[in-house]
Order: sequence, then structure tokens, then C-alpha cells
Amino acid sequence: MNIRPLLLSMTYAVLYLVTCALIGTGLLLELRMDEEDGAERLFGMSQDDWGEIHFVVAITFAALAVLHLVQNWAWIKSAVRRSRPALVLVTVGLVLVAGLLLWPTTSAHATWSDQLRHTLTDD
Repeated sequence: MNIRPLLLSMTYAVLYLVTCALIGTGLLLELRMDEEDGAERLFGMSQDDWGEIHFVVAITFAALAVLHLVQNWAWIKSAVRRSRPALVLVTVGLVLVAGLLLWPTTSAHATWSDQLRHTLTDD
């Protein structure tokens, strides 16, 4: 019995549900929770509690996305070999992830343009 189709289907289903949870908690935090006083609560949980849930769901999403890529690695390799746009897309994605992880942080009061100017002129 080939278990691969069952594992793929389960991964897709859980990935879909986690995506919905990630979108739902993100919208909840952005649209329904008040940053100012922190008094807004949903199901007895504060904005900070929902932020932690959102973070855990995001980590779960990332892990499932990696699992999805591993499960479909043969297809990904063949697509990249056959298609230059697929190779460009994969490269841009990897650069985006690496850039966000490696970009230096600054104080909360610095603007984006100040940070970019400092990064470009810093020796």
C-alpha cells in the first residue's frame, strides 16, 4: 500500500487549516485588538496572548511549508531544471528569507529610510 498520497493529503489539509488560523489571528490582532490600552479581550485572552498564538501558528505554518517542499522535492527539482522563471522565483524567495533574517535591526524610533541610509553609508 502506497501511503504517500495519504500523507500528502493530510499535509495539504493541515496546511490549509493552519493558513486559515494564521490569517484569522493576524486579522484579529490588526482589526479587533486595541494596542493602546490592551483592554480588548476575546475568549478571555489579551492582545499579547493572541500575539503568542499567532507566533506559534506562524512557526507551525513554516514547518508545514518545509514538509510540503520536502514531500514535493522531485517535482520542484524538475520544475527548476525545465523553467528559468522557476529558478528565478526560488532564488528570489531564498534571498528574501535570508535578507529578512540577516538585515541588521535598529532602534524602534529610526525610520526605514534612516535605517537604509545608515546601512549604505556604514563602513
